[in-house]
Amino acid sequence: MVRRAEFWGGLFWLAFGVFVTWQGWLLELGSLREPGSGFVFFWLGLLISALAISIALNGVRGKGPLLGELWQGARWRNVLLVILALIAFGFLFEQLGFVICSLALLLFLMTFVDPVKPVLSIPISIVAAVGVWYVLEKVLLVQLPKGSWLEGLPLLG
Repeated sequence: MVRRAEFWGGLFWLAFGVFVTWQGWLLELGSLREPGSGFVFFWLGLLISALAISIALNGVRGKGPLLGELWQGARWRNVLLVILALIAFGFLFEQLGFVICSLALLLFLMTFVDPVKPVLSIPISIVAAVGVWYVLEKVLLVQLPKGSWLEGLPLLG
């Protein structure tokens, strides 16, 4: 029981669900017709808790992999590369802007983490970065950083 990954995962999500439920309760629930600021958090926390209990019970019943088997075959180099790339993305986001940072991140991930041929990775990266920028900036009207070095160019504004 204690060695099953589902049991420990279920306990983690149960703790998270209880925390979200408690915070929702503290924010004031309101009523169904006039929900308060904690209404959605409260009910979402209860849903997370219920699902977590079912997962933990599967672990108690002996279903699922053992905790030691869960990490066998993990590619830790790739995990580290992704974490470092996301940290670099966060630090450079304001200076370089959304499009350049997203393009660089996607190219890095498709070149070093999970290699894809350049014939595919370059157009996919360009279309994804510019496409997401277009949807966020032009359709949803979300202001994204253009990059301090691109401030004067009308190209992205």
